[in-house]
Amino acid sequence: MRPALFAKLTWLEAKLFLREPLAVGFTIAYPLVVMFVIAGVFNRPGEEIRGVGGAAYYVVSNIAVVIAAMGLIALPPHAASYFERGVIRRLRASSVPATAVILAQAAVCFGVAIAATVVLLGAARPASPYPVPQSVPGVVLGFVVGLISFLALGLLIAALFPTTRSAQSVGLVLFFPLYLISGAAPPLSVLPSAMRLVADFDPLNYAVRALQDPWFGYGVTVSNLVVLAAIGVVSGVEPCSSSGAADAASALSVLLRDFAEPVGNPGSRTSVAAALRFPGDEPINRWRRIGAVGRRGTG
Repeated sequence: MRPALFAKLTWLEAKLFLREPLAVGFTIAYPLVVMFVIAGVFNRPGEEIRGVGGAAYYVVSNIAVVIAAMGLIALPPHAASYFERGVIRRLRASSVPATAVILAQAAVCFGVAIAATVVLLGAARPASPYPVPQSVPGVVLGFVVGLISFLALGLLIAALFPTTRSAQSVGLVLFFPLYLISGAAPPLSVLPSAMRLVADFDPLNYAVRALQDPWFGYGVTVSNLVVLAAIGVVSGVEPCSSSGAADAASALSVLLRDFAEPVGNPGSRTSVAAALRFPGDEPINRWRRIGAVGRRGTG
């Protein structure tokens, strides 16, 4: 895969992501708001959660909430929109591998998640002082493995529910129960025993501990990383084997080629992106031509 093509795909994915207010809001604003609210409730003088104060506990916990919001809220509807469009189902012939689209989406998700984490840590520092990580490599490892795991879950949701609305609904339905019993909301110690048992099957619980353990000096717990990695591998099988991923790559490939081609006269510098801003028949004809290319590729 050419670096220039990957950069173009990533830039396109970044612009599409920033146009989704729900994705941006849940990834950046929601963890920040709930961190201050929950920390204000459980940050009591003289009381500790897992050996640290409530403020420090929830600052680190909500980094995992950023990861979950990215994988369950932001990614599924965006990825499902590629499965949903009719033009994607018609396109087969493409020189762009399906992995290029997945990697571009992953690159954008990593960038946004890192930015959201920096915003969260910066906003929390004045009001909720927290200790520096005891093991920075361990925290980074937990962040990367946790994010990959939840991105794979998000792609699985998009593959199983290949419409924007259904993927968004399923992501929201999964996010809140997983969040509430993960230890990132009420501490696990205040939950009933039945809920603590269910929390053992909560991937967000493992993401929270994968970040907290090295941060608070408890070491890198391999079992947390193994569980997250297993979830990522199992969840990633269906999206990577789905023909919809290849269709998405085909659609983006044709769109990228047309984005660079002139519209109208050969000497014109007007691109498809510019043409779409004005009324006229040329954009419609261009889309028809894209569909014709796809039909020839499937014939």
